[in-house]
Amino acid sequence: MIITLIRIFIYIPLGLALDVSQPYRVVGNEREVPLRCSFSSRLKPEEMQVSLYRGSHGREKICSAYVNLSEPYFTTVGTFNCSGKISSKRVDMMISGLRGNDTDIYRCEIEIIFPPPYLRKIGNGTIVYIQETPICSNASTQSQIQGQNQALERENDKYINIGPLPLLYAILIIASCSFILQMITCKWRASVSTAPMLSQKERYMKF
Repeated sequence: MIITLIRIFIYIPLGLALDVSQPYRVVGNEREVPLRCSFSSRLKPEEMQVSLYRGSHGREKICSAYVNLSEPYFTTVGTFNCSGKISSKRVDMMISGLRGNDTDIYRCEIEIIFPPPYLRKIGNGTIVYIQETPICSNASTQSQIQGQNQALERENDKYINIGPLPLLYAILIIASCSFILQMITCKWRASVSTAPMLSQKERYMKF
């Protein structure tokens, strides 16, 4: 009985020696999302295990890394890549390889391996929202933009080709009218100049 009570009193302060907190929501872009997991401990950790789980109950492990704080940087390779740095009070990581359908709750697990005693705590979770535009929509949008540009180019070519025609027609009409007027004027002048000569010839024929 005494041993059990001693274990309880020892476990309670040690259990409260590690606490993990996470932001409520983060937004990722281009298949990458930053995530910060803050922790507080009465101990000064030197060796830690950092893991990331997916789901409200943290059933699917995304990545995990053992880190010695003398070299605080870490990188994991897998379906999802996690890289980051551990300081004395937080873990700053970048998760890559996520797609739009990977939007979910992600939970950080912190384990203090050394110095003893071993401590483990998992956070309440962060809603990670992945912004992604489907590739098919990008292709469709680009094809629509290209089609609109080609249509505009055709319209511009049409206006360029048709634009001088009315001016050309006007010039031809003006030239034709001017030519006709000149012909009429010449004929009229010729008739006027020959009219007196005919009248004088007729006079001489009468005599």
